[in-house]
Amino acid sequence: GGAEEEIRAMLGAYLADWNRHDPAALAAHWSGSAESVDLVSGDVTRGRAAVEEVFDALFRADGAAAFDLDVESIRMVRHDVALVDAVSTIDAGGAASRSRLSAVVTREPAGWKIASVRETPLDSGADPAPASPSLEALDWLVGEWEDAGDGVTAHTRCFWSTGHAFLIRCHTVSYDAPAPRPAETAQGIPGLLPAGRATDREVTEIIGWDPETAAIRSWVFTSEGRFAEGTWARRGQRWLVAMEGRGADRGTACTATLERIGTDELAYRCTGDTLADALPPACDFSRTGRDPTAP
Repeated sequence: GGAEEEIRAMLGAYLADWNRHDPAALAAHWSGSAESVDLVSGDVTRGRAAVEEVFDALFRADGAAAFDLDVESIRMVRHDVALVDAVSTIDAGGAASRSRLSAVVTREPAGWKIASVRETPLDSGADPAPASPSLEALDWLVGEWEDAGDGVTAHTRCFWSTGHAFLIRCHTVSYDAPAPRPAETAQGIPGLLPAGRATDREVTEIIGWDPETAAIRSWVFTSEGRFAEGTWARRGQRWLVAMEGRGADRGTACTATLERIGTDELAYRCTGDTLADALPPACDFSRTGRDPTAP
């Protein structure tokens, strides 16, 4: 489709800028808060300025360095978020090195930008590295989850990206009819959603391992264009997610709690509603399927 063609065009321009050894043009393809993580060494490059510095140092050290990118798949998570799986080859210092990478790209006003990259060096014929053992601790989330009641349905679909570099959770909240302002004593989903919400919404959540901080982190995108980041910490069967708003929500924060109950139930809560519209729906989910079809 059109979005996939635009992403391929951006990646083609990125490849051309790389081989022209233009660090500023390369950095412009990354979002301002982007990060690149080597899942083996744990090296993390965070922010557009740092990306430019890394490429500037590489090109100064090796004026003959060359780059190639074999894009294996582009999977649209939604209209403004996509996952790219590819194999990159860098020929520097006369030796070629290959890596498998999974990237999150997002549509910004200036076009498609690279928001996050998880990269694993490859030996010839090697298989993709499995997810970090810490990220595997959330493997139980994979599947279909739902909570329905009082005219409102909340649904979550969770699946692994290719190569197990990310977990992707797609959340939707839909109303069967225009919803009134929920009473403070309402039970179930209406009582947990922000008062006055009466329109359907979608939330895309991408979860990855950050070896620099030895923590699981997440990125949340809403259908209204809002954006937040989270850091996960495990407490027994519960996970605490410290959320921070980005963009128009910068400076806001809250803590979400995700609790596993048995094998097929989970409860999701939030300490406040400052970022409620930028978070997955707060309710009690039951598993409805274990093998969701990826988009």
